[in-house]
Amino acid sequence: MQIYGVFVPEKERLLSYFSLFKQGKGGLIVYLSLIGLILGGTGFASIFILGHGHTINTSSLVPWGLQISTYVYFALVSGGCIFTNFIGNMFFHEKYKPLASRVIFMGLITAIAGFASLASELGHVERMYLFMVSPNPTSPMFWMSVWYTADISILLVEYVNIQRHVHSKAMLYASFIIPIITYCSLGSLFGAVGTMPYYYSSLLPIYFLFSGFLSGNALCAVIVALHSKTTGNMRLVKPFIRLQKIGLASVFVLTFCRIIIGLASNLSGYEVFRETFFQNVIFGIVCALIVPFTILMYRRTIGGLILSSLLVLFTQFMARLDLVVEGFRVPVFRAYDMPERISYFPSIFEMLVVLASVSLVALVYVVCEKTGLFEIAGKETH
Repeated sequence: MQIYGVFVPEKERLLSYFSLFKQGKGGLIVYLSLIGLILGGTGFASIFILGHGHTINTSSLVPWGLQISTYVYFALVSGGCIFTNFIGNMFFHEKYKPLASRVIFMGLITAIAGFASLASELGHVERMYLFMVSPNPTSPMFWMSVWYTADISILLVEYVNIQRHVHSKAMLYASFIIPIITYCSLGSLFGAVGTMPYYYSSLLPIYFLFSGFLSGNALCAVIVALHSKTTGNMRLVKPFIRLQKIGLASVFVLTFCRIIIGLASNLSGYEVFRETFFQNVIFGIVCALIVPFTILMYRRTIGGLILSSLLVLFTQFMARLDLVVEGFRVPVFRAYDMPERISYFPSIFEMLVVLASVSLVALVYVVCEKTGLFEIAGKETH
């Protein structure tokens, strides 16, 4: 069934899946995600009812924690899905076309999941409209809000276009350029904080773009691998292995440059680069980048692609947490009763927010896949 050209699953198919769900045949991921969403919802409710002071381990010393890290992670994954969609449409359109609606949908749902995590940290979500009625063009956070809104809007339009088989190059380029501006704005929000040496860098907006491409492409690669395994169509595995290698190599160069520049400085606050050097090399470079690249070099199979992609998704999440939290490790203003180094460990409620965001993405995607939302019919128009 189609509504204005957008495919909507038939009522009979939805009822059939709901019947299987009640019988316990809805799929293990669906049940686990539903449990995760319920537990995560409890965490959200606790934060809003009890307040940040009783539920979250952030403070005036570490104002950004796991919730902000989760937002940044999912926002960059969303951007990576959009970049993957652009490359797929531009360079191997015919092979990529059956997966276009899935990739754009994942970009949309991960953007929403990231916003949900951010909302749990804001406190007064109902006041977000104020960025429109009282704009501050000199603030990177204002522009991040503007472009993030535009990003979600363009994703919706692009998804509708794909469903309607309307192939517009202008819209394709718009859905590529706007996310670039969006995630450069997000990177500049961190990179412009001159008082935090771990953030302050003109490299950070570019680092955000490429790490987003790596993370988003890894998520798309898992979808492609599972789809190829189900359908027996192996044509898309090779291009995604190549894209994953490009992403890993790019992030390796940028990560290496950040570390070298940080180590070279003797200014106050840059000690964090020296103190976390082995952590950054062993985890941030070897485990997060070299190991996945090696897997793809020697295992060019569906299993190798899934293993490498899952490793990338996990390590990139930890890298986002490290980036956000370690920026506050060295105090900006030293007082007699302030510790030399500031530590932070997330509370159970913050972890439940992460669980809710991950469960939301998994549950919505799997249910939509099983109910046939991504099926497209009709002729393509230009």
